[in-house]
Amino acid sequence: MTNSTTADMTARWAWLREQTPALRNRIYMNCGFQGPMSQPVADAMHAWIDRELSLGPTTREVLEARRQLATRYRELAAQLVGADPDEIAITEHTTRGINVVTGGLNVEADDGVVTSGIEHASGMIPSYFLRERRGADMRIVPLSPEDSPGAMAERFAGVIDARTRLVLVSGVSYSTGQRLPIAELVSLAHRANPGARVLIDGAQTAGHEPIDVHASGVDAYAFPMHKWMCGPGGLGALYIRRDRIAEIDPAAVSGHAAAAWDFAGEFTPERESIQKFELTTVSGVLLAGGVAAIEQYLASGPEAVWERARALNRVAEQRLKRTGVTVISPSSEATRTGLFTFHTPSIPAAALAYHLQQTAGIVCRGVRELDAVRLSLNAYNTEDEIERVAEVVEGALRDGVTPEAQAVAQPAAGAVEP
Repeated sequence: MTNSTTADMTARWAWLREQTPALRNRIYMNCGFQGPMSQPVADAMHAWIDRELSLGPTTREVLEARRQLATRYRELAAQLVGADPDEIAITEHTTRGINVVTGGLNVEADDGVVTSGIEHASGMIPSYFLRERRGADMRIVPLSPEDSPGAMAERFAGVIDARTRLVLVSGVSYSTGQRLPIAELVSLAHRANPGARVLIDGAQTAGHEPIDVHASGVDAYAFPMHKWMCGPGGLGALYIRRDRIAEIDPAAVSGHAAAAWDFAGEFTPERESIQKFELTTVSGVLLAGGVAAIEQYLASGPEAVWERARALNRVAEQRLKRTGVTVISPSSEATRTGLFTFHTPSIPAAALAYHLQQTAGIVCRGVRELDAVRLSLNAYNTEDEIERVAEVVEGALRDGVTPEAQAVAQPAAGAVEP
């Protein structure tokens, strides 16, 4: 909806709300965990099930339709991030994409691996395993939500050097909600070492902010369908820059990883095709949902979604501050996103998040390491919903949370933030 008027976009957001059943009886602010599916996405998935049910999954008609669907998904995923289709591998989720790169890139003892202190476990743990398994020198850059893009770049510049082999960071932090200066980090890494590679955890960016991987120069970018895209779980994609594909070995392999082979011992590995990272059957149901989800997002307009989410963040900041909470997410326009995070000293975040859902149907989440509540504000959310959140928070600060909410304040030992 390029060059659309305010009235057009207001109508579009109203359409999204009307087409998303979960929004009819819930205030859904948790697409950073998993987004609510719209009826068109569900209809596309149901239609594929009906096709397989009536015709059988391996009839020529269905097999050809699935091949075309995979091609269409690859094309749309490329359009989503500013890539070419032959630079896109179909994956199950962001974590798989990250592991494809960390497992297949040649990282040797004492090579530098740089990440930040605001990463999700799916980025941190692969980095730690590069240290534990290969002897990499892992460096964690501390970041604060108040940091400007320049300040963040300066901190990374202090640790990225000629030994840096991999920089693995999020485009948007799942915890603080701040946007990292990806293009600047790519430039820093490539200048310090032409052999350095930059891998982006795009779990909180795809469907949230406009992405152009070619413009940023990033080497690899992993992203999912089930979060801000509001598509099906179990489906994602991985971009790898065309001239980087050959240097990454597939850690898990199938027939796609062979350029040629026979039963007499002849074998030639596939080097150039990004499909070497794909394994076997991909669900047609998931592909149908993924295609519909990307089409729905592109029809809304990435820039319009981004600006709407950030506008709601401003509203949340102004209103929630009046409740007495401490806002953690950035106030700077340069780093502001649709993720809004706040802390209440008198109520554990897990308890408050549960209380919000239990008493008012407000679906959000706690971020344990920050003891903070996180609202994922997508284009379908409204100012009235933010007002309702503020009212419930004010009531909880005044009267306390329910006994059930108090009971969930302590997470199980070893629990991992999703």
